[in-house]
Amino acid sequence: MRTFVRRTAAALTDAADAVTLVAGAATGAWAGYTYVPAGLDAALHLPFTGAAALVGAFAVNAAADLLLAPARRFAQGIPAYAYDQEHGAVPGGLDEALGQVAMATEDDAARRAAQAAFRVDLSKGLLSNFGRWRGYTTGEATFYLAPGAVLHHHREEDQYGVLQHHYLLLTVDDPTPVPATNVQQLHHELALRTRETAEAAVEAMPSAV
Repeated sequence: MRTFVRRTAAALTDAADAVTLVAGAATGAWAGYTYVPAGLDAALHLPFTGAAALVGAFAVNAAADLLLAPARRFAQGIPAYAYDQEHGAVPGGLDEALGQVAMATEDDAARRAAQAAFRVDLSKGLLSNFGRWRGYTTGEATFYLAPGAVLHHHREEDQYGVLQHHYLLLTVDDPTPVPATNVQQLHHELALRTRETAEAAVEAMPSAV
């Protein structure tokens, strides 16, 4: 029964996320069309309206993320409010307080990466697994995929000031980060590297004379 409720909550939050994107885009498009600057050239009216729709979609979706976060946590089986007797104790000094805040910051970064992973992985069975994420005091987090391969998560504001989530595939054999937008892409990249490693191993084997 609990699994059914969580799946229902996950479906509803996903639907709400799509609705907020559409509603935000529609609101932004209406505002852009209605309040287009009087001095703007007629040829730029349509691009201006499109830009307003994009800003509206991201702004409304970002606001909805905050409201839907508890529901997503429940759907992922993460307690809405966690209390740790050891780390919840009142600190005896500034150093101890700093340590508590550092641990909370790392935990926060890992949970945010797991909660936002639905943008990349709708299966909710891999990247949304909070226990696989390692958070850091910088607000970034990494997900261990395989030896020499991790998924890196960080957040930054776009040109409109909207906070965006970014996932990057990092591997030891290629210093160039690969932006990850879905799990199919991750599968392709890892499969490609697996073939390359196997081919390199074959080439390194001494040829029979």
